[in-house]
Parts: sequence; C-alpha cells; structure tokens
Amino acid sequence: MTSLAGTGLSEVAGALSAALGEDAVHTDAARLDGYTADTYWPAIAAVAAGEPLGRPDVVVVPRDDAGVVAALRIAAAHQMPVVPWGGGSGTQGGAVPVRGGLVIDLRGLDRIIEIDERSMTVTAEAGVNGRVLERALNERGLMLPHYPASAEWATVGGYVAARGSGVLSTRYGKIEDLVVALRVAMPTGELCDTVCVPRHAVGPDLTQLFVGSEGTLGIITRATFSVVPIPGERRFSTLRFPDVDSGIEAFRTALAAGHRPSVIRMYDEEATQRTLSPVVGRQLDGVCAVVACEGEPEAVAVETSRVLALARAQGARELEPELARIWWERRYDFYAPPHHPELPSIWGTIDVVATYARIGAVHEALRHAVAERYAHTGLRLRIHFSHWYAWGTMIYARFLIPEGAPGEDALALHDRIWDDAVTAVLAAGGVINDHHGVGLKLGRYMEAQHGAAFDTLRRVKSAIDPLGIMNPGKLGL
Repeated sequence: MTSLAGTGLSEVAGALSAALGEDAVHTDAARLDGYTADTYWPAIAAVAAGEPLGRPDVVVVPRDDAGVVAALRIAAAHQMPVVPWGGGSGTQGGAVPVRGGLVIDLRGLDRIIEIDERSMTVTAEAGVNGRVLERALNERGLMLPHYPASAEWATVGGYVAARGSGVLSTRYGKIEDLVVALRVAMPTGELCDTVCVPRHAVGPDLTQLFVGSEGTLGIITRATFSVVPIPGERRFSTLRFPDVDSGIEAFRTALAAGHRPSVIRMYDEEATQRTLSPVVGRQLDGVCAVVACEGEPEAVAVETSRVLALARAQGARELEPELARIWWERRYDFYAPPHHPELPSIWGTIDVVATYARIGAVHEALRHAVAERYAHTGLRLRIHFSHWYAWGTMIYARFLIPEGAPGEDALALHDRIWDDAVTAVLAAGGVINDHHGVGLKLGRYMEAQHGAAFDTLRRVKSAIDPLGIMNPGKLGL
C-alpha cells in the first residue's frame, strides 16, 4: 500500500478533485492535522508529543454515495490506504490513519432520508450527527433509543461501525439490535444495499457482517434504524446495595423475571465516591445504582415496584429518586472536564463482558490485575456495570493515573496495564469488549479472544478487500 508524496500525491489529488470537485479535496497541513487522533489515549499523547501515530496524505469530504464510491475507486487504482472518519469520538484508535493515505470524512453525507412513522424506522446518511438525528425524531414524538455518551460528536455511521451501545440498552438493545438495513460502499467501488428487513431467511444476514467492521470491509454510507415513541413516563430510582454481588444478583433476577428497565448503572465503592457523587452533587458511599423504567405510566409503576422488591430482597436500601433523575440530566457530564481527565494523566476504559456465572470472577480478576498490581503508580480504578442482559452484564472500568508516569515510559506503562487486564479477563472467562469497538487498542488481543475462528475473519477480509486498503491495522487485521 502507498503513502503518497510528491508527484504521486498530486496525481491522486487531481483525480479526486476531478471526480468530487476541488472544494471536497484537502491536502493542506492544518486540515490534515485534524485527522491524526480520535480519543484513544496513545493517539492523544502522541499528538501532544509532536509524533502522531498517523497522518493522512489527503482528505476528501464527499457529499453523496457517488462521491464515496469515486474516492474508493481512485484509492483502489493507487492501492492507497483508506480510513473512514465520522465524529472522531472513538476511544480505540479506530479512525487513526496509521499508514497515511486517504481519509474519507463522511460528515458531508448529512441528510436524514426518511422518517417512516408507519414502519417506525428512520433512514439517515452516515454523517448525520447523533443529536441532530435525535432532535428531528423528537419533533415527531419519536426517539432512536441509543443515547451513547458520544452523541454530541458521533455520527450514524460510527454508531454502526463500532458496534456501539447507549444508556438505554438494557430495554432496547445495542445498535446491532436497532439497525434494520445498511448501504455500504465496497472496496472495489460498488454500492451494496443489504436486505431491507432485519428478520429474514434469505441466507446469512449481511447487515450484521458490517456492524462492528470499523471500516475494514467497506464504508457505511447510510443506515436504517428502528425507532420508538418517546415514553409516556421515565421513572427513576436510586439504590444502595451491601456489596457488588448483591447488586448483580438483584438485577439478574429482575431480568430473568422479564423486567426491562431502560437504565441500570451500578457503581462500586470507588466509582460511587469519585465518579457518581461529583456529578449528582451529593457525597454517596458504598455500592450505588441508578435505575430507570419507562413506557406507559401504569406499566412503569408495576415494573418499578417489582424491580425494587427484588432489589430489597438482596438487601438494597432506597435513596432519593431525585439523585437518579439528576444523573440522567447530567449523564454526559462524565465525559467532559473537570470529570474527564487530561494529559499528563494516563487513562483508559477497560470494557469487558461476561455471563452471570463468570462476572464475579472477572470482576475480581480485573481488580487484582489493575487496581492492586498498579497501586504503586497512584492508579485509581473506578468500576460500574452499565449494560445488562438476560444472560450477563458488562464492566465499565476506567483507570486513571492522575500524575502520569514521570521518569518512565508512559506508553509502555499504559500498554502493560492493558496486557495484564486482558490476560486476567480472558483467564476468568470474560470477553474483552462489549461496545467500544476494537480499533488499534484491542487488535493485538483479537486472536487470543477468538482462537482459531479469527482466521475466518481474516479470510472474509481478504475476500471482500483483496487489496487490503480498508482501514489497515484495525481489528487486528
């Protein structure tokens, strides 16, 4: 594959300008610098040090499907790496152009194509911003029940490409449960429309092949999602549990009984004190959870009552519901200063998932491998359980070394923490990711996670992208 310079760059830029228009093609240094990092800590640190992990040779901002296809055909003709870019909000380095080449910025594809109120679907181009889409749906009394923390920056295409999740997932599912159909620009320069419904028996589901593919198999240019009415009521509860195990058991039994709160967020002692308390504006302690049930008021009242009864059976004590409501109103504050760290701190989110039979062991393994082993560095590990399923739950563990690593290699320390965490999680029977994507961060663990099955993914990649130009280095491919 080619990282361009000199006459090669001029030739490609000229071909792109002829196909998309000069105003869609950018090679100026200041513009290219804006595509060197997403929110992946090593990428941010590398940019700050003046040595970015990757920098594109050229950026294009197409306005439609045809522009994406034209750019891919030109890239294929020059065997040039291609990286799709949405909102740049990913945490895994999935948008970093580590081999240079062409970045296709999809934010020019910004049309909401259709809101179908009869079928309860919305179709939007990949560059539509999450909050823009939500406002348009809310005006019709509808919502896309995704609500990720990145909604202010993220795009529709990024939602799907990274297999993301939002705060309402326990009731409505993750993005793969909400996506109905996709349009994908293939590496060889064709458009592929997947089957227009998500439930069919006309062979394998190609829609799900592209969900979570992070631009390694093609570029998502539009997506159709299921939408739901804005609920008649969203009722909040706040709980304090004796310990993590009792909280897990309370919510496990609630889901096993068929209840589906829209929100369950349970914080361990450290996270309650250092993460939840500052945002809700009250000093809390112990293991605390915020819960929301939603829908028609009568049904919400019954479901809330039964979920709380199951929690009380595990020793839970009810706190003021208003605390959970404040959490909802401020739920995005967690991801902005002063709650979100900045350099020279070292940080990362260890996102792991397991069945209920294994989640306790995974939790203990993670605490030992990270919190205890790296306590000497000043590391803090804050854990909450944020997405719940009938079969298990996930751990959202944020580590932070506030003072960084003076006197030693910060990147090496960061990577050691990740290696120890992943090794411990896999040994305890967990899975290394629930919803943040793989990107650069987790690529080196993909073979350990999948075993021999990973070779099947390699063969799929080779068949669809024979030149290997699509987002190279991501997903461990």
